[in-house]
Amino acid sequence: MDMNAEHEIHFLHDKLQAWFRAEIAADALNDLMTHFCVDFSMVGIAGRRLDRSAVQALFAGGHGARPGLQIAIEAVQAVDAPSPLAVLRYREGHAVGEGETTWRESLAVLRQEGGHWRWLALQEVPVA
Repeated sequence: MDMNAEHEIHFLHDKLQAWFRAEIAADALNDLMTHFCVDFSMVGIAGRRLDRSAVQALFAGGHGARPGLQIAIEAVQAVDAPSPLAVLRYREGHAVGEGETTWRESLAVLRQEGGHWRWLALQEVPVA
């Protein structure tokens, strides 16, 4: 696995944490969306499939919505995948302030485009 794909997992989640805390300006949404392929889709913990446009709308409405949000990424594992793809499993924890951390298991598919890793698909499930 290209270590830059794992770096992208951490880098994007750092940006998302800053976004939901409003530590970056709302006009940074276009920069945030450059991390996603045009054909990106995800299934979140609610079990609903979202395309790139729906994810962008979710982000737009969530700017500053979770002050104090802490996102932790751990246990990143690569899964064999053909180039130009990278498939990564990881645990993602969310906590607000001193609140309890809720965990999810995630499977991300990234695709290398123009020398950059872009998110192609994401599947999340809550940890029981």
